[in-house]
Amino acid sequence: QHIHHFSEQPECSKEYMIDLANPVNQKVYVIDDIDHSTMLLAEEY
Repeated sequence: QHIHHFSEQPECSKEYMIDLANPVNQKVYVIDDIDHSTMLLAEEY
């Protein structure tokens, strides 16, 4: 599983490789407003 994490504000980019039996091949949006974090698949955004 290749994970490419990036954010626009603050600008940041990291990549990870994880060995998984059932990898996910979708974009996931993460919204963090300090009090709460929300994860959405691209079709839910």
